[in-house]
Amino acid sequence: MNSKHIFVVSSYFIAMAIPLLMVYGLMPTTEEGFIAQIGMLMGLSGIMMVFFQFIISARIKWLDRLFAYNNLIDFHRRMGVWAFIFIVVHFMVLTLSEQSFDMLLGYDEPWYINLGKITFLILLVQVLVSIGHKKISVGYERWRTMHNVFAISILILMFVHSFYAGNDLELLPLQVLWFILPPAAITFFIWQRFFLFTFAPKYKVLNVVKKANDTYSIQFAPIHGNEPFAHNPGQFHFIKFTDCKHLKPEEHPFTISSSPTQKSHLASTIKASGDFTSQIHQIQEGDRVKIIGPFGKMSHVEKSYSGALVFIAGGIGITPFASMLQYMADKDDQREVMLFYFNATESDIAFREELNHISENTSLKLKVVHILSRQDNWEGEKGRFDTELLKKYCSGTLSENDYYVCGPPLMINAVIKDLRKLQVPLTKIHSEMFGFAASGSPATHHKKQAQLVSRLIVLALMVLVILLAGLRSDWKLFGNDAQKNMHSVSRSFSLGQELGLIKMGLQIEKK
Repeated sequence: MNSKHIFVVSSYFIAMAIPLLMVYGLMPTTEEGFIAQIGMLMGLSGIMMVFFQFIISARIKWLDRLFAYNNLIDFHRRMGVWAFIFIVVHFMVLTLSEQSFDMLLGYDEPWYINLGKITFLILLVQVLVSIGHKKISVGYERWRTMHNVFAISILILMFVHSFYAGNDLELLPLQVLWFILPPAAITFFIWQRFFLFTFAPKYKVLNVVKKANDTYSIQFAPIHGNEPFAHNPGQFHFIKFTDCKHLKPEEHPFTISSSPTQKSHLASTIKASGDFTSQIHQIQEGDRVKIIGPFGKMSHVEKSYSGALVFIAGGIGITPFASMLQYMADKDDQREVMLFYFNATESDIAFREELNHISENTSLKLKVVHILSRQDNWEGEKGRFDTELLKKYCSGTLSENDYYVCGPPLMINAVIKDLRKLQVPLTKIHSEMFGFAASGSPATHHKKQAQLVSRLIVLALMVLVILLAGLRSDWKLFGNDAQKNMHSVSRSFSLGQELGLIKMGLQIEKK
């Protein structure tokens, strides 16, 4: 991480900590006990996490340039789980401090307490569906709609619950902050969901070319004759099919498969493999779309490297490499590049002619190895990726090469595990996952960083919560009123369970 990364991460933590510091600064002591204060401050932290979820996922360009969009989404997913954990602890610890199950299980509590329970249940559904939507066969667009509706509902309900239930929200500065943050979060959401494409450049479809079995390359040109936006080879964009006769007006991310040296149009190569993409062959010349981009950092020009470049592609995962290789050829690059391209059959090989042309007729030292898994009469390499392929075709020390991997998630993870067995550092393995609705992602260097950053932020927040809760309560476990009912405490609500919840959060993060 460079200084810019550290500054942004530090700013995020400071934003999380501001309500806690405001509470302590304006009301440094309270009659409530340490347990109750832990619950209240954990609730404040959980709500702040939810507020900032909307900013993290808002497709802010400068954040993408710093961290890459898929890493931001991975961090967004992790912090969503931690927000849920914090709010669970909030409920359990406040129940413990009340010495009664009524607040957790009773129905005759004040309306704002019951509203908090409803919010918690919606948040639980949100987390479960986000983690396992594919296992229950929820399509991407339907999941995305559910996710957005739940997110806005959670935000509004949390705001109302905390405003009426929290004693600390009686402080005017905190009330001002609470009236600023939810509208700001909703503004980010509305902009990203409804207005981002309103002002996006319009493109028309120039042509549709079949590149392989169920795979089509589509060229898009600006309708006003301008040049398309500049991009690095291997990046992706979001396309909204606004005016296509046979396609729903949905938005989807697709890799830019054309080279940045191509100034007249952009191209994306799409395989018919899902509910939406299965209709992609019906797109016609002249159809209108809107495009925003570029996003991502899956590009050789984004990295520094010392050894040869090794590209490992599976199926439609060839698209970023098609862009990078064509760009290198256009720039008369003379470096050594090894491409392993995995498909089921010969008919599934996309860009075969283009790859042959680059390897045979340009200065780029490109070697292409096709590996098929379901064609018995294929005379070349067969099966799946293994380290023997690298030893057979790559020269030099394998651990010194830079590896770029793109394909189905299971393939990416398997390749990365094999590369790690060869002692290849994670810093030399580069991958971005296409399919942002998926709950898993490759164990790359950037994913490890996102995991570490999220844990450090959460740990620092927990330390701050415990410290401030202790200082405000003078480290008395229960408040004055609660001392009368100490004998009724249920041992099921112990701090050991809280630690169990934290451990559960760590386990969910790894998935």
